[in-house]
Amino acid sequence: MWRKFRAGLGVALFLAVAGVWLCIPRGLRWRRCLAVMAWRCLLPAFGIRVEVHGTPLPEAGTLYVANHVSWTDIPVLGLVLNAGFVAKGDIRGWPVIGKLTEAYGCLFVERERRGKAQDQAAALASHLEAERGLVLFPEGTTGLGLETLPFRSSLFALVPGVADGSAKVQPVTLRYLRADGAPLTEAEQRQIAWIGDDELLPHAGGLLKGPRLVAQVWFEQPVLAADRKALARACEAAVAERLKA
Repeated sequence: MWRKFRAGLGVALFLAVAGVWLCIPRGLRWRRCLAVMAWRCLLPAFGIRVEVHGTPLPEAGTLYVANHVSWTDIPVLGLVLNAGFVAKGDIRGWPVIGKLTEAYGCLFVERERRGKAQDQAAALASHLEAERGLVLFPEGTTGLGLETLPFRSSLFALVPGVADGSAKVQPVTLRYLRADGAPLTEAEQRQIAWIGDDELLPHAGGLLKGPRLVAQVWFEQPVLAADRKALARACEAAVAERLKA
C-alpha cells in the first residue's frame, strides 16, 4: 500500500513539474533544472535508482549510442545527460509522452520517408552543433535487455560526421538489476522491458509489483570508425560485452 501511495505521489509531482516545464520557452538554462527535477520525481516513484559508471564525453556535439530496454531509459539518461533523443515519428502523437518528449528536445525521425532524409540530417547536425548531446537507440526497438538486438547501421546514416569519421560517438550500456546489485530473474527482466505492443499504463503498474531496481548507466570508451556499418558494429560490440560481464 505504501509503495502505491509513494508512486502516486511521485507521478503527481512529476506531472506538476512537467506542466511547468512545458510552459517554459526553450533556451532558458533553468528549463534543464526542471527536467532533472521531473525525472527525480518519476524514477523513485517506480523504485528505480540510477547508478553511473565511466565518464561521459562532454555533451556538446556527442552522439551517445545506447541499447534500449524500456520507456524508463529516457528518464534514466535524461537524469545524467543534457541530451536529446532520436525517436520514431509516431511517438509525437502519443498522449502525454508525445508532448513531453517533444518539449524535452526529442528529434522525431520518419524512418520510412526517404524524401525527408536531407531535412532530418540537417536537424541532427543543428542539434549536435548546439550545447546538448544526442542519444540514439540503434536497435530500432526495445528488447528484453539481457543481450543486444542488432544495431541498425541505417540509423547512423543521418548523423553528421559519420561518413568521414569525424563524429564524436560514445556507446552507452543500460542494465537493470535488483537494488542490491543482484541480477534480475527472467520474469523480473520481462517486467522492466517494454516490448512490442505493451501498453504504458499496465506496464508502469507492473513495475510496482516487481523488486526495487538500480538502473546502471555505463559510459563505454568512445569509438572511431571509417563508415556507419563499422560504427554500428563497434558500438554493438561494446554494449554486448558489458551485458555479458
